[in-house]
Amino acid sequence: MEVLPEKTYFETHADMLLKEAGLNKARFSEKMGIARQNVQKVFSSKNIFTLIKAAEVLDKSLDTLIYGTTNQQAINGFVEVNGTVFRIKDRKDIEDLLEKI
Repeated sequence: MEVLPEKTYFETHADMLLKEAGLNKARFSEKMGIARQNVQKVFSSKNIFTLIKAAEVLDKSLDTLIYGTTNQQAINGFVEVNGTVFRIKDRKDIEDLLEKI
């Protein structure tokens, strides 16, 4: 199971992410549909729906907002082999599965 970071990447790099998206806090708040004074609350939010909306507004992946990384090959799925379910998130998971079968 993946461990979530104590602080999201968005929390610690919100200003940079806004700048990359060409947004200031006022414009970001408009696109989020929130009052300008609530922007800081959004930056520190752990609410998945808020983070998904922020990712859409910033044109970033949810992974980027949480972890600061983007999986270049967006692999996410499950494979069942002989009644056992394996989660596949990256190339290493595929290689590990191939070794098992």
